[in-house]
Amino acid sequence: MKHKVKYICFLIGMLLLLPTGWCQGVAMEASPMVSGVTPDTATFDYAVLKHLQEGRTEGWNRHWVMVSNTFVLAPLAPLGMAAGAAATADPLQRNLLYANAMESCGAFMFCMGVTMGLKALVNRPRPWVAYEGDLFCLQPVRSASFPSGHTSSVFVTATSLTLLYPRWYVAVPAYLWAGSVAFSRLYVGAHYPTDVLTGAAIGVGSALLAHVVRQRICQQHPELYPPDAVVVPLTFIF
Repeated sequence: MKHKVKYICFLIGMLLLLPTGWCQGVAMEASPMVSGVTPDTATFDYAVLKHLQEGRTEGWNRHWVMVSNTFVLAPLAPLGMAAGAAATADPLQRNLLYANAMESCGAFMFCMGVTMGLKALVNRPRPWVAYEGDLFCLQPVRSASFPSGHTSSVFVTATSLTLLYPRWYVAVPAYLWAGSVAFSRLYVGAHYPTDVLTGAAIGVGSALLAHVVRQRICQQHPELYPPDAVVVPLTFIF
């Protein structure tokens, strides 16, 4: 688990460099140069958004805007666990559900704090602002672009649910939903690909960190939880 957390931290650190000039040269070298394209538009971020914009249709526009809006469901995960705990008569099960709700809620709050902090620190303009008149957004928002808050919120929820309930029928729909929301942010033109990738990394990393912290607390203070509620296995049951 320690190695997983270190890897996530390293990945987040590398992704933080992507919207900066350090990666602009790499992106331009990786992108095919087209006649008439200026260097600032010959980047991976721009190319992806331009390609998606050219393939938009009215039907898909409505679909992906709707998918994008489902990010508001993310906070329902810890609320649902807490509600389930309140309705459970068995003390052991109730304590376990409360612990799960606290872990999920802590992961979500930490994730949003990191996301909002990076938005203020990096202050990256939205794509349609940086490329005014060239790129257009279906859901204009005036906040900073990097990283994607929609993406981080759904990935922290999906990862937290998968860690707490390691079943394929939890993980598969959770990550399909998270991936769909992440893609929708690109399709509607609200974020660059690097915004979305970093948001996903922050969400996954926050959930892993909360899971490790919860296990450490339970191991050091076993009186807080019954023994059966201490360790949540990290294996999938099919």
